[in-house]
Amino acid sequence: MKDTMGIILAENPEIRLNELTDIRSVAALPFAGRYRLIDFILSNMVNSGIINVGVTTLFNYSSLMDHVGNGNAWDLNRKTYGLFFLPPYIRGGDMGLGIGPNGGNVDLLYSVMTHLRRSRQSYVLISGGNLVFNTTFEELLNFHKETEADLTVVYHRLTDKPEQLSRTTVYEINDDGRVIGIEHNPKSPKTCYSGMGIYIVERTRLISMIEEAHAKGNHDFIRDVLLGNLQNLNIYAYEHKGFVGRVDSIKSYYDNNMLMLDDDIRRQLFGGENLIYTKVKDQVPTRYGENSAVSDSLIADGCHIDGQVENSIIFRGVNIGKGTVVRNSIIMQNTVINENCDLENVVIDKECTLRPNKRLIGQPNYPVILPKRTMI
Repeated sequence: MKDTMGIILAENPEIRLNELTDIRSVAALPFAGRYRLIDFILSNMVNSGIINVGVTTLFNYSSLMDHVGNGNAWDLNRKTYGLFFLPPYIRGGDMGLGIGPNGGNVDLLYSVMTHLRRSRQSYVLISGGNLVFNTTFEELLNFHKETEADLTVVYHRLTDKPEQLSRTTVYEINDDGRVIGIEHNPKSPKTCYSGMGIYIVERTRLISMIEEAHAKGNHDFIRDVLLGNLQNLNIYAYEHKGFVGRVDSIKSYYDNNMLMLDDDIRRQLFGGENLIYTKVKDQVPTRYGENSAVSDSLIADGCHIDGQVENSIIFRGVNIGKGTVVRNSIIMQNTVINENCDLENVVIDKECTLRPNKRLIGQPNYPVILPKRTMI
């Protein structure tokens, strides 16, 4: 797929995870002990042979840039093409965002039009940065060519979690695979075909679509471009049949992390030929003390465990003191939990400190959140 370029929309203004995204973009959220959410779509593109990837940003993207760097971990530190960060072009009256106070992804794509025009690939693969999945896109590109589609969307069947359909784009699809109806965040969805926010389109056609939408004062790609031109465009839908984890709320972030403790799901994501790459940090192995006890958990390297850990995700460099019990929790990098603490259903951001004898108990539907560098 060297004739296809990738665009990753690292920030979605509609997705906010409170304290977790106050300091970082959604795509930079730590995940599964050692990854960031952007690692999945970025690895999928690289595993498909895409060598020109642009990452659009809005705000709070310093942690994302620190993690991705020059793209070396994904073999994108190239002399020709490679990885590009694409902050929006700042214009007068745009409140520093470059896309205006009411801007959307149409404005964001329009602001990086120079990169689209400068690239020489024939096709563009567009995706958000909040999905957890493992695939390659060669079959998608072939499907797009065979159907002679103007634009192809990717969806998956969301039958096991119908409540999530109200937070997604839902497609109606005929027997030929053509999209005949689109519902955005429907209260009563007609189908279970949930859009993944992934599109493939010819580069010149995308430029024309975005320029036309911008000229009309439109802002939203789904509502204004797709739904507004449904009768005029041949829009086809391609089904992704593997595991898909969508992070669009605190609960979905917590739930999808907990799903990484399932052997089958973990094998789908990390056990195949297509690897998920991430920034490598050289740290010593985790040390377990004499009184430690760990079960059904993911423990990254560089930790020091003297307490009890059950059904939890522990990131790099975490210290858990003697007599401390951690259950059903997510503990991010370089956090220190001292002696005789009791934690359950908690999400602790990076570099936090809990002094001895603290107790934090949340609920699976409402986990307790500690912002970065909190001390209790």
